[in-house]
Amino acid sequence: MPTKEKVNILWFRNGLRLHDNESLLKATKDKSHKLLPLFIFDGETPTTKHCKYNKMAFLLECLEDLDTQFWYHGGKLNLVEGDPVEVLRKISKHFSIDKLCFDQDCESIWLERDNAVKNFCGTHRITVEESIGATLWDPLEIIEANGGSPPLTYSQFCHVTKGIGQPKKPVADADLTDVQFVELESCENLLSELTVFPNIPTPQMLGIEKEQDVDKIYRGGERGALKYFYRRIEHERESFLEGAFLPNRLEPDILVNPPKSLSPDLKFGCISVKKFYWAVLDAWDEVNDDHPPGSYTIVSQLIWREFFYAMSANNPFYGEMARNPICIDIPWCENDDYLNLFLGGQTGYPFIDAGIRQLKKEGWVHHIIRNALSMFLTRGDLWLSWEHGLNMFLKYLIDADWSVCAGNWMWVSSSAFEKSLNASVSLDPGVYGSHVDPEGEYIRKYVPELMKFPAKYIYEPWKASAAIQEKADCVIGTDYPMPMVDHQEASVRNRKMMEELQEIHRNSGLEEPSHIKPSDELEIKNFFGLPVNFKML
Repeated sequence: MPTKEKVNILWFRNGLRLHDNESLLKATKDKSHKLLPLFIFDGETPTTKHCKYNKMAFLLECLEDLDTQFWYHGGKLNLVEGDPVEVLRKISKHFSIDKLCFDQDCESIWLERDNAVKNFCGTHRITVEESIGATLWDPLEIIEANGGSPPLTYSQFCHVTKGIGQPKKPVADADLTDVQFVELESCENLLSELTVFPNIPTPQMLGIEKEQDVDKIYRGGERGALKYFYRRIEHERESFLEGAFLPNRLEPDILVNPPKSLSPDLKFGCISVKKFYWAVLDAWDEVNDDHPPGSYTIVSQLIWREFFYAMSANNPFYGEMARNPICIDIPWCENDDYLNLFLGGQTGYPFIDAGIRQLKKEGWVHHIIRNALSMFLTRGDLWLSWEHGLNMFLKYLIDADWSVCAGNWMWVSSSAFEKSLNASVSLDPGVYGSHVDPEGEYIRKYVPELMKFPAKYIYEPWKASAAIQEKADCVIGTDYPMPMVDHQEASVRNRKMMEELQEIHRNSGLEEPSHIKPSDELEIKNFFGLPVNFKML
């Protein structure tokens, strides 16, 4: 029987890059072993089962970029289809697998998959090398440092992580000069057992059709992401020079052409979060000569991301309401008509409809739009469960990951991460967007029916006279719907229901679920993008 060729497998999941890749370093340390770069289409990784066209197309572009980079070094990214354990079992029949190297997927929804793989490796004497690549810290270490449970406030989280110490610096790039690669396509006996894609598949080949009106704005891939990354860091540096920080939040632009947020690149790991973190802090230190030293404040968006990862790391029911120990079980109503109007971008509120349409068309919306959609669906107007919104975001948002996305929906709906059953902030969908886009250009782009409306009425077109509507070639109620609910009535009704629920909790002696609450009022305003002088109810 011929001796099996020794290989180390580098299993890509979310860390779709070569820079700051500790798993790649471990897999290529022993040059006597060939490297088998591998991505497995298992129907879930790394987008979960919720995935529409733009999200899958972005993933495939990331894989294509990796494949091209390996090609420059004489190799390729092997793309296979199947259950990870079965894929490894079939590969192990033809190769002697010494190591399986991969980045940690810390969200608890991946525990079953990863434990099954580790068990297989343990019984087949395959060394597992798991690295922390998707987060700044190991969320499980944060939970352990906090006594076995996640920190319950953002301030507490910051305190715990500062006790652990600063995140590690990015690792050096791997030297692939003398690395020999494995191409599964050349193993004819294996091809009869395993589905191997000779080239990058299309979304359609994976069962995902392009929906009508889908527009491809974002392109995935490490090399393109790095170009935008360096521009972003220069933007941060310029902001520091002007005595400001977080420029994207200080001057939010919901209509940039074309939009380029790095959030999709962080979600798929095209950009290392450690590289981002340290580049921002280094830019601060360069500008300020380390006086004062950089703090969490200037990278707060990255810290919030870590915060939600830690909260979900040991909670497999984090993305639902009923079995979720940190989520308040609010009796949301069930109304399919309301839900369908919302999902179809036909609510009669132009700012809301523009957000839904952009999301489904391009796969991305600004955080201001996300907050507006989240509140409108839940406690602001429709009183529908946040789970509907989470499912929609996971399908369409390119940058949506389970932890951060579910956390944000629970926060905005006052189901968790917020003062219990709070309704002190209710965003008026007819007013909210005008703070950042007074001329309504965002609405004109994504709700073209209202293109000719004057700015005075673009957010509340039903208030325009019949003559103005006719002149704009859009009669409200005929060419564009009337508002599906009256916001003022709905917000008053919903606030009353929240207050009644608070009273029920107090009188019944029900213990409030342990969940993160904002440290102060300013934290709430920052989250929603509200002005500092906004009056809380």
